[in-house]
Amino acid sequence: MKKFLFFASLVILITGSFHGCKSAEETGGNIHLQQGRYARAIEQFKEAEAKYPGSAGPLSSLAVAYFMEKEYKEAAGYLDKAIKIDKEGTEGKLKGYEDLLNTKYLKWQILYNGSVEYFKDDSKKAVELAKKSLDVTYPEKISQSYSLLAMMMLKEGKVEEAKNFYKKAIEADKNDVEPYINLGRIYLTERGLDEALKCFNEVIKMDSTKIEVYELIGQVYLLDKKYAEAIKSLETALAITGQNSTSLYNLMVAYYQSKNYDAAIKKGKEILELENVKPSVLTTVYNLMGKIYEARKDYKNAVAVIKEAIDKGVNNCDSYSVIAHAYYKLGKVKESSSWSKKWEDCDKNK
Repeated sequence: MKKFLFFASLVILITGSFHGCKSAEETGGNIHLQQGRYARAIEQFKEAEAKYPGSAGPLSSLAVAYFMEKEYKEAAGYLDKAIKIDKEGTEGKLKGYEDLLNTKYLKWQILYNGSVEYFKDDSKKAVELAKKSLDVTYPEKISQSYSLLAMMMLKEGKVEEAKNFYKKAIEADKNDVEPYINLGRIYLTERGLDEALKCFNEVIKMDSTKIEVYELIGQVYLLDKKYAEAIKSLETALAITGQNSTSLYNLMVAYYQSKNYDAAIKKGKEILELENVKPSVLTTVYNLMGKIYEARKDYKNAVAVIKEAIDKGVNNCDSYSVIAHAYYKLGKVKESSSWSKKWEDCDKNK
């Protein structure tokens, strides 16, 4: 008896929540949906769709069921059709589903995720859905949709459009730091250093724990040849994250450019002591250490450090150039010529 009463109350709850339901098929589908049987729910809603062609109700139900099944393209497609038939009714029904499924932002979620899925093979449809996902009243979600559009534009090489979408994302939700970071990255790539710095400083004002931003500010100052400021920002990042190859390498460059060679070498050695550093990073570090030793006129150590790189198999063509020059400065012409030949051969085979 208790089981029967529970089932009866469940049906009343569901049917009461959806005054737009027209059929037993939709009622049954809603029961399956609430209990996580999404494939069964889809079957029921498709029966309702066949029974009531041209009705927005079954289409919006299918959109929700496909979304819960993580079939995002199908979900977005059904929701798009439902909205075209009856926008107000569809949005009202989605509100009911939010209560039923204990979730939020269903309309936005369905369109946003559908856009992401479509972008893999149909960018035009993806952009269309992303723009439709802007038709909500939640500032943070509008901002995320603009950021998605910006990312899509970037992947298509439309940089100016991407920048404009990131600016709109910022206007929509000034508390979201991600559009500031991404817009700043574009400016940094374009060498728009003042604009990049403004973006990154805004992030720090909102969230001083954003470690990557200290790194980015350090890169801005490096490019602007403001090495003291770069060192300060990069040391802050390093203090928060602990030893990592990115911060250490940028610091190494900053110290090198400011002619603090001892500090630069120290950072290089710290990188070499780290585990799991990418071979390409090790190559760059070894080559820079060789150049630093040469700048100090310490040609023996320049030779030693490049030989270490070669022994470890992390050298490149530039490594041969560095060691050839160091041998030349040591007055060892034969060795210099030998390494110069290797450099020339390496360059030819790139």
